Amino acid sequence: MRKLGVIGALVLALALPALNAIAQRGGAVRGGVRGAAVGEMIGGESAAKAGAVIGATRGAAQRTAMVAETAARTQYQTTAEYQNAPRSNFNQAPPEVLPTSPTAAPSVAGGEAVIKKDGKAVVGVTYPSDWKQKMGDHSVAAVSADGQAYALIATIEGIKDRQAGIEKVKQGLQKSLKDVTYDEPIKSEKGALVVTGAGKGIKSGIDVVFAAGVLDAGPGQIAGAVFVVDSKVEDHYKETVRYICQTIRLAKDIAK
Repeated sequence: MRKLGVIGALVLALALPALNAIAQRGGAVRGGVRGAAVGEMIGGESAAKAGAVIGATRGAAQRTAMVAETAARTQYQTTAEYQNAPRSNFNQAPPEVLPTSPTAAPSVAGGEAVIKKDGKAVVGVTYPSDWKQKMGDHSVAAVSADGQAYALIATIEGIKDRQAGIEKVKQGLQKSLKDVTYDEPIKSEKGALVVTGAGKGIKSGIDVVFAAGVLDAGPGQIAGAVFVVDSKVEDHYKETVRYICQTIRLAKDIAK
């Protein structure tokens, strides 16, 4: 078992540079939450190969990374730098980047949440068990236990392609944040279209970073994945965002 663990670690180490290279495509180097989201959502042939390599060791390696990240984040949250700075609270003011269902209700996190349309699965996601999760007819949103990280998976209605979906996401970002700046855009012919950047809470004025991907969820259906995180903890949520992105399953995957 120990030998397998060593081999798995080596495989993961070899695969991560491929994902990091993808995260830097387009000339913009993205770290933290943004880099993690781009590396997992960009799709395409290179990401598919890297994902296949990681697949065999993903579970144990990712859990270990998340445990280490949680410990580091907990330690950081005890520092004066963190304690004395204003902080986001997405439980009180969740970003409204994509429409959510008015009937969205709390649901138990930790298991896969599946959005359905006409009785058929469209997209699924698994959030960490300590995140507060709300499930609606066309969306599933979640907020971290400390209120500083927000995630949303939703179907995007009334559009036909990913580019239109990105424009919809940008419109939502402009309504939810102010002083928005975008990193160099990421485009993938085969996978998701991804937009990343930074801004300030429209009411709080607190600095945040964001990453959003638009994917073909199935025939005639576009879905979006959005992450907004307080900039002070961006480097302390990258493994968690990576994990969430890895759990996203589209209709063809859920049907298997």
